[in-house]
Amino acid sequence: MAVVGRTYADAPVRRKAKALDCISEKSVVSDQEYIDSIRKDLEDTVKYFSPAKRQERELWVANEFLINLGVTFSSSELQAVENDPPDVRFREAEFEIKEILDPGRRRHAEYKAALEHAKKALSIDQLLEPYHPRDITYSEIYNLVEAAVGKYISKYPVSVRENMDLLFYVNLEDTRAYIKHDLPEQSEITRSGFRSVSFVAGYLSGVLMARNGVPEFLSGKTPRVERRSAEPDC
Repeated sequence: MAVVGRTYADAPVRRKAKALDCISEKSVVSDQEYIDSIRKDLEDTVKYFSPAKRQERELWVANEFLINLGVTFSSSELQAVENDPPDVRFREAEFEIKEILDPGRRRHAEYKAALEHAKKALSIDQLLEPYHPRDITYSEIYNLVEAAVGKYISKYPVSVRENMDLLFYVNLEDTRAYIKHDLPEQSEITRSGFRSVSFVAGYLSGVLMARNGVPEFLSGKTPRVERRSAEPDC
C-alpha cells in the first residue's frame, strides 16, 4: 500500500492534510495544487520539529492527553516551564514530557529529506510512499512505556520523581488501530518512584500509575485507558 506525502501523524499538519482530502472530495484540486500543499505541510513539519519549537510540542502533548481523558480546561492553564523539570504545569500537575518513537527513527532528518524530495516532484505519483498499517494492543504500549520508564529512574533523584508526573507521547509510524487488552497492575512502572506515569497515543490517553496526592484528574483506579471520539468524517 502507498500513500501520498505523509507528514507527522501527531500534529496540526496531519489535520490540515485530512482537511485537504475532504475538500478534494467536494471540489476539483489540481495535481499541482496538491503537490504545493504537500510541500507546504512538509515545510511546516520541519519547522515544528526544530529545537525552537520544543515547548510548543510539549504543550501540544499535554493538551492532547487532557482532551482524551475528557478533562475540561482552558488552554491558558497549560504553562510551559523554562527551567525543567517539569516541562509543563497544569493546575497541580507537573508534567515531564517524553516521547517514544520507532527504534532508530531520525524524525527531523527524515522530514528534511522528504521536503527536498517533494520540491523536486513533478507528479503526485512521485510522492507515493510505502504504507504498512499495523494494529497495536494496549499491553504493547504498556510494555514500551515500562521499558522507557527504566531509563529515567536513574536520571532523576527520588525527591524529584516523587513530585513528577511522567507523560509519554507514544508516536509510532503507520499505527492504524489500538486494540483493548488487559494491563498489569504491578510492574516496573509502579515501583519507579514517580508520582504518576501516563501516556498519550493518538486518541488514547492512559494513566498507568498514580500515587496518593496526584491531581484529581489523574486519581482513581489504575491502570486505565480512555479513548476520545474520533474526528468527524467529511
